[in-house]
Amino acid sequence: MKQKYAVFFLIAFIFFIFVLTYFNVGLNYSVTISALFIIIFFVILFELKNIDSKKMAVISTMATMGGIFRVPLACIPGVQPTTFLVAVSGFVLGPIEGFVVGATSAFISNFFLGHGPWTLWQMLGWGLCGVFFGLLKKIIREYNFALFTIFCGVWGYVYGIILNMWFIIEFIRPITVYSFFISISGSFIFDTMHAVGNVIFSLLFSKKFVFILDRFIKRFEVEYIE
Repeated sequence: MKQKYAVFFLIAFIFFIFVLTYFNVGLNYSVTISALFIIIFFVILFELKNIDSKKMAVISTMATMGGIFRVPLACIPGVQPTTFLVAVSGFVLGPIEGFVVGATSAFISNFFLGHGPWTLWQMLGWGLCGVFFGLLKKIIREYNFALFTIFCGVWGYVYGIILNMWFIIEFIRPITVYSFFISISGSFIFDTMHAVGNVIFSLLFSKKFVFILDRFIKRFEVEYIE
């Protein structure tokens, strides 16, 4: 049943893209609406999951931490623990839960730092970070300190590219390969600070966070045997 809902939503999304193309809707609106569709898609998947109250409390706590801890470090461009916390959440809780933690963290923190059209892209960027680390766990199975830390650093740049996409489609004309790379390079220093911050947070806290979260989740897991 859950797969049917997902397939239906995906078909509706593809059809909607064709409609936007047919009516020659601007690129900025098309991409923004597509980003919104992706967020709604993962929210629907999350709502369809059978999540107990204990796991929901962990998801809420991680999302709140990701949002609140971003605020005091806002004075240091690019450096904040949100990406790291979302990565840990996705790795331990799963890709869909990781997306919800990431999207909610951005939404919460912007009540203090300011909402705007960038909020949607921050929700998408951190949400996809949670999805990535959730899928990474399915591939490598067990926590690997070095690999986890490397990918935390990589996501400093990936997140920057996702945010740059909003800037490019809104303000850059014409959009060419040259203008794309010029826009991306403009945030390289801040993305590097973001990546370095992620690596430092991972080096200091990832082992403890993954161990504690994983232990908590396993303590309250229930397996139903037919």
